[in-house]
Amino acid sequence: MGNEAAIRISMEETAPAYVYETIETADTFAARIEHVTAAGINQFAMVTIALFFRIVSKTSSSHTRTSMTYFLDSLRPLVRKTDVVFLLDTSLHFLLPGANLQGGGIVQSRLWDALLWRIHNSIDRGISRPLEIAIGYSAYPSPCHSITECIVAASEVNESFNFSAARPTHKSVGHQAHNTQQPITEEEWPALARKLGIPYLSLLPKKPPTRVQQLVNVRLAHELHCYPVGRERNMLTVAMLNPQDRDALQRLHQETGLSIFPVLTHPKELQTALEQLVYFTRGQLESEAHEPGH
Repeated sequence: MGNEAAIRISMEETAPAYVYETIETADTFAARIEHVTAAGINQFAMVTIALFFRIVSKTSSSHTRTSMTYFLDSLRPLVRKTDVVFLLDTSLHFLLPGANLQGGGIVQSRLWDALLWRIHNSIDRGISRPLEIAIGYSAYPSPCHSITECIVAASEVNESFNFSAARPTHKSVGHQAHNTQQPITEEEWPALARKLGIPYLSLLPKKPPTRVQQLVNVRLAHELHCYPVGRERNMLTVAMLNPQDRDALQRLHQETGLSIFPVLTHPKELQTALEQLVYFTRGQLESEAHEPGH
């Protein structure tokens, strides 16, 4: 009772911040959900993420805990401050008060793409990379009629990716996108990205940040058929139709001096973005030509 009161006071005092709770057992998890929903919440969605690490020593166990904190800190701001997030060993549980099953699915997709990005981007940060990740979601009171049933359903794997088993090939995506008898439909592009273990961007920024545009100029972007999206430290995110094109990735690395994180996008969206890039670049050059001294 004392611990429960302490947790409640802590949650109330830090409510405006993006907080989460660390719990020790599955029973405590169920009890906490019961406590949260007792405040008049009659429906909620739940998203559960499981990460699997190789633990062979106390040192690796310590790295795992550090890694879980790192991944959770990056995912927590992607849900509402009023949502309740639990850390149980190497699993993350997102309780979304007021959300239904559809809302849970939307949050699942958002968290999945963000987690894939963080894992790929953690190579140079001393963070342990999980061997495999899995995600699932459910909702109460529909389709699950009890909290226990909802917890179990959210723990069932809806999407998963095994990093240790992944063996990207040189032309697999290009082959699927361009050489199949039937073109990939709008709905199949996100599914293809999940299969590859990379995020899917349905929309690209009309104009990349100036510092990013300077790294990948118009000529190079059109030559490699890619579009720079953003940069974080020494990692450049680039939207492509074939994120497994090793020649293009190597060329980008050589030209920019950065590690390249490829994401998948739709052909029409990429074409529009590249056309916009030409437009903005031309306008910038014309503006510079009319400046005094030119």
